Amino acid sequence: HPDYPGERLVACRNPELMRLRRHKREALLQATEESLQKIQARVAAGRLRGRDQIGLKVGQIMDRYQMAKHFTWDIHDTSFSFTRKTADIAAEAALDGIYIIRTSVP
Repeated sequence: HPDYPGERLVACRNPELMRLRRHKREALLQATEESLQKIQARVAAGRLRGRDQIGLKVGQIMDRYQMAKHFTWDIHDTSFSFTRKTADIAAEAALDGIYIIRTSVP
């Protein structure tokens, strides 16, 4: 690469790392989704209302699991809905187990 003269980039694939990342991502997605469904139920039952209050609860869930990039959501005063970004999740999954090593060894 021109930015790193005399160095090579080597792409590596580790099946064990792939399984680990896939498992961890799916567990975090599931936990996030379950928590969001609880918020959805509270909103539907009228126990949680107002965009600010709903948004605050959703933000707490996203901070806890760090999965905001994998969901879209729609918040109104009396409703809340969310969906998974399946294309983004699949794109990230395609890179599971792949990493790059930079070396000066010819």
